[in-house]
Amino acid sequence: MPSDTVAYCLSLWQQHPFDFQITRPRRSKFGDYAYCSLKGHRISINGNMNRYAFLITYLHEVAHQRVCIRFGTGVAPHGRSWKKMFRELLQPVLTEHVFPADILLPLLDYARDPKAATASHQPLYQALRRYDQHPEGTLRLVEVPENQSFELGGRTFIKHQKRRTRFLCTDQQNGRQYTVPAEAMVRLLEVRIEPNSRY
Repeated sequence: MPSDTVAYCLSLWQQHPFDFQITRPRRSKFGDYAYCSLKGHRISINGNMNRYAFLITYLHEVAHQRVCIRFGTGVAPHGRSWKKMFRELLQPVLTEHVFPADILLPLLDYARDPKAATASHQPLYQALRRYDQHPEGTLRLVEVPENQSFELGGRTFIKHQKRRTRFLCTDQQNGRQYTVPAEAMVRLLEVRIEPNSRY
């Protein structure tokens, strides 16, 4: 996490301790909070995120813990209580000393009405992805030219037109079409030119 926020994040743990684990990447979530009467409060965060996404996720999960402590386990996971708590925890770090301007602006907008996942706020999600470290030779699908072949998850696709936040893509092995998130990290293959292309 950003060095200027370490003391603040540690103070949150000191106020209400919890078991903290950094995990291998999970496709379904960036972080997780759980409470058990025997094991207490537990927070886990994926270890492959950049420092800014890590900080936001940490505060997201601590907000769950604070809501559980204050209201018990019967509260809606991402309801009004959590939104209010998350905004309060974010407030001390919403500065240019912590976040680059290209993240801070969409983060301020997101903080007005935070959702269950930062990925649901596309401007913030895209800004955070710019600071990820990706394997050499990979890029975001949105950066791949149309009709270009690419590899994802060991399968080869051809990129077609955009549909909101996804692209229609054809699996070259079975001929079926799928929608793939625009921010998915893929590996480029050979360039494919359509027969009717003028190039």
